[in-house]
Amino acid sequence: MRHEMGLYEVPFRSIKQGLKTVEIRLNDPKRQQVQVGDQIQFTHTETSEALLVQVTKRETFQDFQALYEHVSQEAIDCVGWSIDELVTSTYTIYSPEAEQQYGALALHIELLP
Repeated sequence: MRHEMGLYEVPFRSIKQGLKTVEIRLNDPKRQQVQVGDQIQFTHTETSEALLVQVTKRETFQDFQALYEHVSQEAIDCVGWSIDELVTSTYTIYSPEAEQQYGALALHIELLP
C-alpha cells in the first residue's frame, strides 16, 4: 500500500541525503494504517518535490519521550539534541493532548530510487 505525507524542509532534506532513517509521527488513525512493507510518498510542503520510501519497521510508544529515549539521535538526524528539546520541538507539530490520545510512532524507512 502507498501512503502520502507532507514534510517540512529539514526532515525532507535529511531523508533525501540518507541521514534520517526514522520518521516520527503521531500514531493517529491515518498512521495506524501504515505497515511494514508499505511505501510512503513524502512531499515537500513548499516545493512539492517528492521522495518515495519503504517502511522496514514500525514501533509504537506511549509518548514521544519514550520514543526519543529508544530511537537513536543519528536515525532521526538530531545528534546533540536533548530529549526535552526533541519533545518540545515535536509539540510544535502535535499537541500533548493528541499524543495522550494516540501515542507516538517511529517509522523506520529506506529511501527508494
